[in-house]
Amino acid sequence: MNCRFVLFDFDGTLFDTSEGILNGIGRALAGAGMPVHSREELYKFIGPPVVQALKEFCGMTEEEAQRTKKIYREYYAKEGVFLCRPIEGAEECLQALLAAGKRLAVATSKPEPFARSILRRFGFDRYFSAVAGSFPDETRSEKSEVIRAALAELEVNDLSLAVMVGDRKYDVIGAKKAGLACIGLNTGFSEPGELEAAGAAAVVTGYRALQKLLLS
Repeated sequence: MNCRFVLFDFDGTLFDTSEGILNGIGRALAGAGMPVHSREELYKFIGPPVVQALKEFCGMTEEEAQRTKKIYREYYAKEGVFLCRPIEGAEECLQALLAAGKRLAVATSKPEPFARSILRRFGFDRYFSAVAGSFPDETRSEKSEVIRAALAELEVNDLSLAVMVGDRKYDVIGAKKAGLACIGLNTGFSEPGELEAAGAAAVVTGYRALQKLLLS
């Protein structure tokens, strides 16, 4: 694949952050008086911005979503942030891409301080030339905005030389808005057919397949 710059989503793509997110969302919904029947119900919250997800999945108003998000953030900042692990094969793929001369960035709707903290904790910060996430006040949370921010940090002038990698439709849609193709990486958090329906340029399962595609 003819690309020099590769942008990665964070939650569900580079890291399995599901435990911390699901714990936090479960607590937040309970605090808002909303029933949660199973943990599987909450998987859809992995990926999109919290307020957007609460409005889309729970029918909350902006005000209700903001109140619920506050409960979630309080838990996540204290306990949930480090309940995570790298996706299998991610580090080996990043090493191979760097060895091949690619420049890498993170483009995530996750608050940027959380993303940077996790990257440092696991030693992944050394692989990325740029890290762009949402701001703590929830500004710059739209996916296309963080993608454009990452592209600016990388000083990408020709969008045909860059590609996004993500595990949810929000990554594909955001990449399209920013003028990029997106490779869907199926790590088990997307709905069947979700990435294809959103218009992913390709869909692969696992990092070995992704590495092969990006270095072909």
